[in-house]
Amino acid sequence: MEKIKLIILLFSLTVFSQSDSPITDDFKSIEKIADSLFKNKNFMEATNYYEKLVKAMPNDFDYSFKYAGSYGLYVESLPRLQQVKHIRQMIKRFETAFNLKKDDIEINRALLEIYLRVPRFFGGGNKKAKMILDNIYSVSLEEGKKSELFYNSF
Repeated sequence: MEKIKLIILLFSLTVFSQSDSPITDDFKSIEKIADSLFKNKNFMEATNYYEKLVKAMPNDFDYSFKYAGSYGLYVESLPRLQQVKHIRQMIKRFETAFNLKKDDIEINRALLEIYLRVPRFFGGGNKKAKMILDNIYSVSLEEGKKSELFYNSF
């Protein structure tokens, strides 16, 4: 009798938990919540929501870029000593977004600045920054000139 009750309970839970709305509506809702948290400078919470989106759709550039950006701003808000343990993960998230869309100027600029600021030991360095600068030039000559000024001033 207990097994029958359990089966009925599980069946009813699965039937009532199904939604009539498509999954994309759920993604849009999660993205709106994450965007709102980001605007309110609650970067860690926003990162958690963006992470869910990235896990569900790993090849979506927008979700990956927002995920990297919110995580980066969270890391930047930490005290220096706490930042150290998050730097490699932050760079990895930006590189993942970069690999999805190498011709996006914003991700290129972000990586350029990160590579210039972060020591080579942690995954940054001038060689990587120069590679990004070359990539920016290949996308846009005008943006490349602006980025080169930034690169030279560092």
